[in-house]
Amino acid sequence: MEMRKAYAAELEKLMRADQSIVTVDADVGKALGTDNFKNVFGARCIDVGIAEQNMIGVAAGLNSYSFKPVCQSFAPFVTRNVCDQITMNLCFTGLKALLVGADPGISAELNGATHMAMEDISVMRAIPGIAVFEPADEIELKAALPVLIDCPETVYMRMYRKELPVVHAPDYRFSFGKIDVLRRGKDVALFTSGIFVRDALNAAETLFAEGVSCSVINVHTLKPADAKGIAEELKKVKVALCVENHNVYGGLYSVISEINSSSPAPRRVGALGVRDRFGLRGTLPELKRELGLTERDIARKVRSLLDDLVD
Repeated sequence: MEMRKAYAAELEKLMRADQSIVTVDADVGKALGTDNFKNVFGARCIDVGIAEQNMIGVAAGLNSYSFKPVCQSFAPFVTRNVCDQITMNLCFTGLKALLVGADPGISAELNGATHMAMEDISVMRAIPGIAVFEPADEIELKAALPVLIDCPETVYMRMYRKELPVVHAPDYRFSFGKIDVLRRGKDVALFTSGIFVRDALNAAETLFAEGVSCSVINVHTLKPADAKGIAEELKKVKVALCVENHNVYGGLYSVISEINSSSPAPRRVGALGVRDRFGLRGTLPELKRELGLTERDIARKVRSLLDDLVD
């Protein structure tokens, strides 16, 4: 199932059970699968039009009356376009909303560079009183959504709209703020999230055939990060690699490096992500190849890190 369809189905279920949940759209209901909500929930679905700053103000007002607003737009429009409103109207005042940023980073694909938020994690994690989350598949998304809506602080959720390979078992139990170790190894720790989790698992399988044992860790909660869990995984391996759909500045690589730097025995940590540049138009496989973010690139980077360790 497409992530947006899983999201819409779970959100509709939650809204039927909880009358305080409301949606605030910025003219993207059709793109996110929630367009029919207005026919189901009426006044509990507000569309402010192409006015994302107003969307945040409306959400703050709703939360001040104990409603639970869910705001939705494409990732750059619900983060960098409205950074001041999120900071002052929500976080500074102690109000909250769930902010859903669709198709972050290269997952904007054919919408091109203007729709590619390469900096959304770094922008959001720098704001006090906000959490940052990214699901790896529909199972995790459905398990996390009720937790995120009831979180005591504002949450920013990055979400790919299309279908993602399933990486979790049907009985998966979500724990907010805790890493998920999907594969255990003793040589390398692959830290990743979102669209790259399956790629990291595939790369780990390729490397295993070469005698390299890799852990694969899904860091779904980027803030607050699971410092203890991440530090424990780093201690178990020789080197680590962060694979992310974000600028290498301020995202997952920064999260892992901050934790690693405070360790009494830090590991070498490599970065595989967007190298401080704007995006470009293309399909997801094309963009991965162009930016050096394929499964082969992950395996190649791991080999390089281990070779340097020997040298």
